Amino acid sequence: MVIEHNVKGYDEFKTLVGELEQSEKPIFVLFSGGKDENGESWCPYCVTAEPVVHDALSKAPENAHFIHVDVGERSYWKDVNNPFRKDPKTHLVWVPTLLRWNTQKRVDSDRCSKKDLVEMVFEDDE
Repeated sequence: MVIEHNVKGYDEFKTLVGELEQSEKPIFVLFSGGKDENGESWCPYCVTAEPVVHDALSKAPENAHFIHVDVGERSYWKDVNNPFRKDPKTHLVWVPTLLRWNTQKRVDSDRCSKKDLVEMVFEDDE
């Protein structure tokens, strides 16, 4: 069973991923736009991608970790100095972005709504 985590912001993400890396279990991360008080994201691609990604979690290896990261409000996300954009391990250009941590596997933008591409990220190659 996949262990799901939800964090808001860069600092919470870095703290959690640092802890999870110690477990040596696969870590998958979905970065998406922040949600308002009604639970709706400002990012239309994120709204479309979330159900596709969550449905595909069944393809992830057992005991993998899945982190859903709220990157914040639109204005914060758009800042070119946003830490998610600057960090060489995340190097985000788009939200949503789904990736397997510490690998080259990633899909972003409207491709996160494509079931086959999302499932490929979760498939275990080992």
